[in-house]
This record gives sequence, structure tokens and C-alpha cells, in this order.
Amino acid sequence: MQQYFAKEKDNDKLLLNIDDLNHIKNVMRMKTNDKVIVVYDNKSYICTLNNDLLSANILDVFKDSEDYGRFVVYVPLLSEEKMSYIFKHGTELGITEFIVVEYEHCKYKLPKKDYEKKLLRWNKIIKEASEQSYRIHKPTLEKIIDVKNIKSLENVNILCSLDKSNVNSICKVLTRKNCGGTINLVFGPEGGLSSNEEVLIEEKGFTKTSLGDDVLRTETVPLMIASIVKYLRESEKYE
Repeated sequence: MQQYFAKEKDNDKLLLNIDDLNHIKNVMRMKTNDKVIVVYDNKSYICTLNNDLLSANILDVFKDSEDYGRFVVYVPLLSEEKMSYIFKHGTELGITEFIVVEYEHCKYKLPKKDYEKKLLRWNKIIKEASEQSYRIHKPTLEKIIDVKNIKSLENVNILCSLDKSNVNSICKVLTRKNCGGTINLVFGPEGGLSSNEEVLIEEKGFTKTSLGDDVLRTETVPLMIASIVKYLRESEKYE
């Protein structure tokens, strides 16, 4: 079943967003009484569409909770294709918050006048990925910041580094014991972090972390960490 996010609840009826009408009618070719999953107020429901295709009657609860711990990822400003890739697959893997960062070595530059337009586009990608993966909570993406505005959080602060000295293994930084709390991840663009940026981020309380001997593509890094976090958090349930 296709999932959508509702804007309002009226007794046992959920009202959908007008922006979804084209997808419902022309892409999915849905009709009256077709079943859909609709999310409202941190809960998802199995529903049937009404004649207007913009409202749906609740049949049953589908999910009433979502077990995702806070997972914040600082995404370097990359090409549109790579940004879309990270937002789409990062959402599927449980990231809860994206923050875009402009670093010194970012090859892709974005004028400030285009910030709002890009944020709208990226949030649309996140919404669609949330619907595809049946997530109740859409990851947030609200701003594009400078490196100096990166903040450390309680629990685990990971700074992915290519440095071969004074660096910790991801196996020691991220464990079953600490994966349940907040995960805060920083990684560089294709040109890497400058030495000054790396020092600044480390001074903020981030742990320089190695992902192994292989050099990964920038867009692969957050997905690797997200996969590890997902595995550790899922394994905790069966201990």
C-alpha cells in the first residue's frame, strides 16, 4: 500500500494534502475505496479513499510507534544527485535529522538566494522516502550552515577522518552500549575537510574516527554508519 501524510483529522476521516492529488490520481491511478496508509499525529492508519481522493476513512491502526533514536547527520554540500541519494537512502536507514554544511573544499557552491528553493526540493525527497519506507516521522531538514555552527550533542559524536594517526576505529566509537542514545555524525565533501575544519570540529567534542583502510565515496559514508547503527539498535532488542 502507498503511504501519505495527512494534514488534518476529522473524527474517523483523515484529510490529505492537495499536493498529493496528482500522485494519487495520475501516478498510482487510485480510485474510491482503494486502501492506503495515512500518517497523522505520530500514528499511521490503514484507510480507504473517498470519492474526492483527498480524504480517507480510517479502518485500523497500522503503526502506533516508531523506534528510532535521534540520529543527526551533517551533510556536506554536494551535487544534486549525491544529495538526493543521501536524503533518500538515509531516510530509509533511520536518520532522523539532516543538516547541510558548506565546507571549504565543497566543489558545489550554492548562492544563499537559492537556499530556500533547495531545502524545499530536498524535503520533498525526504517526504517521498518516508512514505516509501513507512516511516511515521519524517526526518527534519531545516537549514544550511557554516562549519562553525556544528554542535556536539550528548552521547556519540563521530568525526569521520582519513587521518592514520590519533584516530579511533568505528568499532570502538560506536557500540551496542552507546548506540541507543543520540548519534551525531560529521564527514567531509569529496575534497575532504581542511585541517583547520577538522581541528575545529574535534575541539567541539567530536571523536576522530576511521571507517577502515578503504576510502569510501562521500555519499557512501553516512549510509555505512546508518547501517551499523540500525544493526546495533536492532540487535539490542534480541539480547
